Amino acid sequence: MLELPGVTLCCVDTVNHALALRALRLSSQGIGFGATRFITDRVVDDAGIEVRLIEPLRSRDEYSQFVLKSLLAHVDTPHVLLVQWDGYAVNPEAWRDDFLGVDYIGAQWFWHTDGMRVGNGGFSLRSRKLLEALQDPRVVLVEAEDVTIGRSSRPLLEREHGIRYATDAQADAFAFEAAYPIGKPFGFHGLFNFSRIVAPDELVALVAHFTPAIARSPQLAQLGRNCLAMAQWKAAGAIFRRILETQPADAAAAAGLATAEANASTMPAVGRNEPCPCGSGKRYKHCHGATGERAGGGVAGPAQAVTPADPIRQRMTSALAAHQRGDTEAAALLYREVLAVEPSHPVAQHYLGVIEYQRHALAAALPLLESSVAAMDTEPEFHNNLGLAYAAADREDDAIAQYRATLALNPQHALAWNNLGLALQSLNEVGQAADSFRRAIAIDPGFAQAHWNLSLALLVAGRFREGFAEYDWRLSLTELGKGRHAFKGPRWNGDDPDGKTLLLYAEQGLGDAIQFARFATPLAAAGARVVVTCVSALQPLLATVPGVAESVATGGVLPAYDAHIALLSLPEALGVTIDSIDATVPYLQVGRRRRDGASASPVGGDARLAIGLAWAGSAAHANDRNRSMPLAALAPLFDIPGTSWQSLQHGVTAASIAAAEAGMRMAPLPEGATLADTAALINVLDLVISVDTSIAHLAGALAKPCWVLLPFAPDWRWLLERDDSPWYPTLRLFRQGALRDWDGVVARVADELARLVTTRTVR
Repeated sequence: MLELPGVTLCCVDTVNHALALRALRLSSQGIGFGATRFITDRVVDDAGIEVRLIEPLRSRDEYSQFVLKSLLAHVDTPHVLLVQWDGYAVNPEAWRDDFLGVDYIGAQWFWHTDGMRVGNGGFSLRSRKLLEALQDPRVVLVEAEDVTIGRSSRPLLEREHGIRYATDAQADAFAFEAAYPIGKPFGFHGLFNFSRIVAPDELVALVAHFTPAIARSPQLAQLGRNCLAMAQWKAAGAIFRRILETQPADAAAAAGLATAEANASTMPAVGRNEPCPCGSGKRYKHCHGATGERAGGGVAGPAQAVTPADPIRQRMTSALAAHQRGDTEAAALLYREVLAVEPSHPVAQHYLGVIEYQRHALAAALPLLESSVAAMDTEPEFHNNLGLAYAAADREDDAIAQYRATLALNPQHALAWNNLGLALQSLNEVGQAADSFRRAIAIDPGFAQAHWNLSLALLVAGRFREGFAEYDWRLSLTELGKGRHAFKGPRWNGDDPDGKTLLLYAEQGLGDAIQFARFATPLAAAGARVVVTCVSALQPLLATVPGVAESVATGGVLPAYDAHIALLSLPEALGVTIDSIDATVPYLQVGRRRRDGASASPVGGDARLAIGLAWAGSAAHANDRNRSMPLAALAPLFDIPGTSWQSLQHGVTAASIAAAEAGMRMAPLPEGATLADTAALINVLDLVISVDTSIAHLAGALAKPCWVLLPFAPDWRWLLERDDSPWYPTLRLFRQGALRDWDGVVARVADELARLVTTRTVR
């Protein structure tokens, strides 16, 4: 018997009462806790479990807020083990005393790479010291409470309250959730893991307790698929029937049920004491029949996850488990072993194709994905994945056809609706794209990526009020919301700024910050003291924006402020429409010292037209293959007499100047040139020609004539069809007339440049 007198076992649940009580009872097996408490909204009678009554919690946010701020009042011991109905202790012998040496421990979020991976709150150990620290008013709910504790507020909790977080190794020994378990962890979380933990017959009985909300959840659908993979046919059948009770049109659930019923009717019954059909020589109860039970106190591994005596299925089960936990090298090897024996195995083909797609090896991925779809054309996920590969290969029409095939099989496939919207938007079918994003959101209202994509579709159509209302969803995305949790205090909500110090922060690219820095001016005019913080490259430039009282480089010491807001959130807060943009330029200035230095540029001071050129943006940009172009594509421009050329290209792409043909010579940027130095250089040029990158924004903010070369489907800020910009009056837009047609753009620019050399009149 494990004795933990200093730990309270606790579950907070006002919805799934029977399931929550089950989790508490199972967690108590073989463990003596200091107290066991069920915090709920109704009286329940269960020996040994103390009930604390609260008002019903109507949403995930209400649950998270309660756990964040109110759990303290219900915990008297130094620690609390907080469980949910879908997570509990399974291996008491795996307990380690060093778990009590930290203030927070939960299963790893293995997908994070920033050192804040610990961890999931569904089965977590928390100290009373942590619960007290969470009362700090600066700790505010961001997403779920475990995200708040483990990520958004972690730096504050560590720095100012001395909160200690478990190491990754401790977290792996404590619990598992999304990753495959390492060894025998103390506990687990996640409905989709029930196939590993719960005996199949018990799982069949549990299905009756699953609410409609659980039945509609992706976690239950994944559990059904896991049961199929582990040959738990009765459990899989019960799960898919429950899903179909709430979603009768769910084609994937119907297919899963058919598979489960077909296999259940053909698989021979095996007694628990009979030899296992796999040929291992062990009894079934000690081999594949042990799946999901505490066989020796552990959790079944991949090799136990099959029933038939079939080496192909055994390899496939191991391969899928490796793939799911992110070990694509091991998964690919196993898929290839399967295909060496059975070359047309559709599932092995498909998921090996998915790995090749993830590796950007499209030539290898497409034949595998296409073959698997041909073999299993009723599997919606196969069509969706093939669509993604087609989109990556710039086969937009083929991608759209695959997404539509997915949705014909499963109209509730939110990801496919989102993917369809992206493919339609790449063809400038903006109205249809917005409708697709709305369908995704209707299915999954919290689908942040779909909200973000909808905002971009609305904005590129000029519907700024609606678009900016959705635009803040970007802050929920890991790849776009960086920096949103770094600032203490309240977010500015658009109220009267008079007398307030407002901190504006840049959280996306250089061009975005330059474009939106203009909104500091009206804030200052309304009485605010405006402080801007941004990357060091931008700091001296944004300091010159009218109304900016102070500009601080990222990581620098910030002055006291009353509220903060991201620069890109200002249009929504200020109610900006396409007709109310303040396009007064210039709003950036270059200091005298830099201006004097730039006047010595080799392209200035003669009768030739001095032109600055930027042909590529950051290679890390999601759409860089469409917005950037090779320098060689611009060769016709260098044939125009009366021109001299200055490169405005930073980074590795600047090296292509040295490899350019002799007739494409231009002055490179001085070694070590900063963005402010580049701005000074732009000031002495007659014209800038740039693809859609920060140089275009820099030229526009400096009121320098700039011709912007745009892909067929442009970024939202350039809108559609028009050749001018409401953001920058000195910009002229040259758009592709067809997908990836840079030749047509360059030909038009060459014609206009030849005219300009003759007339010296920029238009």
